[in-house]
Amino acid sequence: MTDGDRDAVPATGGPTEGLHRRTMRALASWTPWRLRRILDGLGERLGAAERRLDTVEQQTGRRLDAVEAAIGDVQRALDRYAETADGRLDRLEDGVADATGEVDRLRDRVVPAAIARSDALLDRLADEVEEVGSLVERVLRNEPLPVPPVDAAAERTIAAELARVQPLLVQAFRGAESEIGSRLDRWLPELREHAPVLDLGCGRGELLLMLRDAGVETEGVDGDPALVQAARRRGLTVAEGDVLEALRGRADASFGAVTAFHLAEHLDSATLLAMLAEARRVLRPGGLLLIESPDPTTLRVGAALFWLDPTHRRPLLAETLELFLRATGFEVVRTERLHPFPESERLGAGAPAWPGDAEGGVAQLVARLQSIETRLDALLNGPRDFAVVARRPEA
Repeated sequence: MTDGDRDAVPATGGPTEGLHRRTMRALASWTPWRLRRILDGLGERLGAAERRLDTVEQQTGRRLDAVEAAIGDVQRALDRYAETADGRLDRLEDGVADATGEVDRLRDRVVPAAIARSDALLDRLADEVEEVGSLVERVLRNEPLPVPPVDAAAERTIAAELARVQPLLVQAFRGAESEIGSRLDRWLPELREHAPVLDLGCGRGELLLMLRDAGVETEGVDGDPALVQAARRRGLTVAEGDVLEALRGRADASFGAVTAFHLAEHLDSATLLAMLAEARRVLRPGGLLLIESPDPTTLRVGAALFWLDPTHRRPLLAETLELFLRATGFEVVRTERLHPFPESERLGAGAPAWPGDAEGGVAQLVARLQSIETRLDALLNGPRDFAVVARRPEA
């Protein structure tokens, strides 16, 4: 480079050196306080930026925690659902197995036995209806009823033996006095309106005692000397003797109501018809006749329990008794079915409950089984007794 070239270079060192000098002059013109304010402003901005970053970081952490918690909840819900589904499937399989076993049992054992018993009962009832129809026709034609020949000595021996064990039979099969009393309470309102009351076959006097305590005039008749004495010791008015003869000794239209609880099944058809005719005679016009008897349409009663008492003659159907009552001049007011077997003795007592969440074919099978169980319960464990309320016509 020549001396002339060096003289041509500007003394300021070019554009960069000029910018540097300008910057230094600008900085030199700033006072310390101005620099302090600038630095403080930069510091505040940096602090604000750091705080915003902290806030963002905290919010991001909380959101991540919430997402993790939600994922955990979903996972636990899925686990619970899987356990519930497994349990329901197990119960459903057990229910199907139990239902299948119950269907097999009903099909192979219970239903055939029930059908065989019902067929036997139907045959027997058909014979009874035919016999009763023949007797009613004879009564309507005023013909004498056929009476089979009997051995008088044998009859007296049997009667004496039955009289000896009668108190034991009453104690064993009639039931506790408190139970009998609770069953009789339902009749008090009607009988109170039809005093005086004559109770045929009054036994220990449960009905008489209830009516006396209610202020209703009443008296009873029974053929068992021990029971009569027990009733008299209570201060009850009870005559000892045959109920038919006792009725024949009463005046016409002398009672407002006549009752006979569990008496009709001890009488043969001819005696029962004669008793009904005499009861109508001693009743006032509009008077009530109330008869209660075991209900043989319930299979446990007709096929078993009825025959516990050897003094029972034969089961009496409510329809047959209604026919007898109309034949002897009564108006049948109503028939009631009473005293069903307790729930603890029904078919489903103590058995697992039918599945309530079954679907499809299983639900239909369960519904059919429930229907079969209900029908069998109605046949086997229905009402133990029936009562017929009749009235002597006003005219």
